[in-house]
Amino acid sequence: MMDWWLSAFFIIHTVLNSLPLINPQSLPDNRCYLENGASSENFFVSEDLPIGSIIGQVRVHGDPRPGGTIVLRLREPDSPIAIIPGSRNLTLRRILDKEGINGPSSVFINLICERLHTVDPGFVIPINIRVTDANDNAPKFVNAPYVLNISEVTVVGTRVLQGIHAVDDDQQGPFSSVRYSVLPGMYSDYFDFENELEGTLVLRKPLDYESLRNFEVGIGAQDHGEPPKSSETTLNVHVVDADDQNPRFLDDRYSATLQEPALKSTPLDIKPRDIKAFDQDTGINAPVFYTFNGVGSDYSYFKINRHTAQVSLARDLTNSDLQHPATLVIRATQQDNPDRYALATLTVARKGGHSVRFLRQIYNVKAAESLPVGTTLTILASNRHEPLKFFVSEKEILDVFTINPKGELALKQQLDYEKRSEYTFRVFATDGVTNDSSVVNVSVEDVNEWEPQFRYSHYEFFVSGQPDELIGRIEVGDGDLNDELTLTLSGTNASLFSITPNGELKINDLSERVGIANLAVVASDNGNPPRKTTVPIIIHFSRKGSIADELLASSSIPNGTLLLGGFGVILLLLAIVIAILIVYICKAKRSSNSEELQNGSEKHSTGQTQDKVSNPVFGDVMRSPTASALGGLPNSANNKTKPSPKIHPAPQPPIWPHSATSNRVKKLSWGDDKIDGEINTDNTFEVPQRLNDNTNLTVYF
Repeated sequence: MMDWWLSAFFIIHTVLNSLPLINPQSLPDNRCYLENGASSENFFVSEDLPIGSIIGQVRVHGDPRPGGTIVLRLREPDSPIAIIPGSRNLTLRRILDKEGINGPSSVFINLICERLHTVDPGFVIPINIRVTDANDNAPKFVNAPYVLNISEVTVVGTRVLQGIHAVDDDQQGPFSSVRYSVLPGMYSDYFDFENELEGTLVLRKPLDYESLRNFEVGIGAQDHGEPPKSSETTLNVHVVDADDQNPRFLDDRYSATLQEPALKSTPLDIKPRDIKAFDQDTGINAPVFYTFNGVGSDYSYFKINRHTAQVSLARDLTNSDLQHPATLVIRATQQDNPDRYALATLTVARKGGHSVRFLRQIYNVKAAESLPVGTTLTILASNRHEPLKFFVSEKEILDVFTINPKGELALKQQLDYEKRSEYTFRVFATDGVTNDSSVVNVSVEDVNEWEPQFRYSHYEFFVSGQPDELIGRIEVGDGDLNDELTLTLSGTNASLFSITPNGELKINDLSERVGIANLAVVASDNGNPPRKTTVPIIIHFSRKGSIADELLASSSIPNGTLLLGGFGVILLLLAIVIAILIVYICKAKRSSNSEELQNGSEKHSTGQTQDKVSNPVFGDVMRSPTASALGGLPNSANNKTKPSPKIHPAPQPPIWPHSATSNRVKKLSWGDDKIDGEINTDNTFEVPQRLNDNTNLTVYF
């Protein structure tokens, strides 16, 4: 065991002696080298970093603490960056600014690292500090505050200002993107931005110089930072007056009384004040001139000063002149715009008493028949302002009209154009001493009150389908006296038929075969507004051809032979059945003849004879579909009546007669009947005689 330890010690000693000796001073010195092997350091610093904050730590080999192995110092003593003594930490001692306004936007410094206990020169480590942007700037308006001069007639929706602009000094990006808005306020509803990212203002509310001339609107600009920064300014709005107002008189009505004697050039004493008009556009205040706005005999007595509106007599008046008050219309017109004017009335009367006179000899009045009771139709104006008494020439006129002491003609009863279209009467007015009369002509205007009315609510016809066949006549009327009716067809099958103005319905086109045709007749009047009514029509076409025709037609198809064979078999079976029936009938006749021989004498004695019975299925004759549709039957032994031109609603098929029926139909006006009368339409059809119980059965083929 001792030998093993000795052998191991000897081997280790031999190996150690064979290794070269290491001198501590011969090892590499990595002090002042950067840990990542780089030759410079880079730092990113936000521009809003507070002063005194640590920017970062220089990653250099060595210990800069007191008693350490290296010493760190900056070459630039006035740099905004400093290194904390005894450490690797860089600190900020002056503000930085990405925009370069309040501080440097980047910093480049040199850090000197010296190795202690050596004579080696110091190492220079370049340090590059880059400043990053922060939302530290608010938008700034350019050329603010803003002023806007805008006309009051500017249309809503117009772009009124495009010069609003704000800039943000932050780096290009969300911190410098600006959006605009109108700040809440008393007048904020007048404007709005067309797009919040663009400073274009749009008018949102109409302006009026007369009510609002100057006002302010707040404008805001805000960036997209988090949190955002904003700024505000004002928009001073000056509303510019536009010529959008007509002139206006101080009073709408003026009056004057002539002094006697009425001599030429005598000015009128006008009440309640002198005539005066002004431009309502106070910002423009355009001058106006005055003229008479009318012609006639009354205007020939007076003249008006163009500039002062003073009215005076144009000539001397005699006792017969101006027997009634004259109403003059005065016009004030802007000198710079003839389209802007105002009107006022001046009533001039002579002083002293005078006779009652109507201002018109004939009063023509138009009144719609739909006017409600109490409506004033016109004023029977006279030369007197005080109440008068009025009388009429016909007493019954007062049942329809009434006249009050002011001369107002009003309705006392509803008018009806269909009963009376015009009223002409004479009206008398008196003040108790004098009187005058005038003719009143009231023309009643027709109003389309009624819709067209058909005789029946629906129609149904059975026809054979011949070209130009008269199907029937549709009767329609209108309660309005002067209305003209127009008949038209509508519906799916309307093109197959035609209708005349007098209501005759005819077949127009047989190119398409239909079993049943459905259409409608539309009656329209020419009233105002026009009215129309629709009635449905059903037309049944009779079957054409026979079984043989159908068989011949079917023989043209590829399987015609097979179809004919089938019909042959059916006919054969039918012949067998007929033969059996003939045998049975013969036996029955023999038995009945024997019974008749036994009872013949008895019947002869009583005078009874057996009635002749026609075909119980079809009757005596086949009825014509057209005749049935027209409301009548063909001539026969039992019926001598000709087809009636009146059309019955929904007549029954002619081969199925019914008992006579009576229909009472409410109608508007038919022929000489009165409105809202009733007509009685009797549809009489032949009724076949009932079969006796012992009637023999007859079969036809």
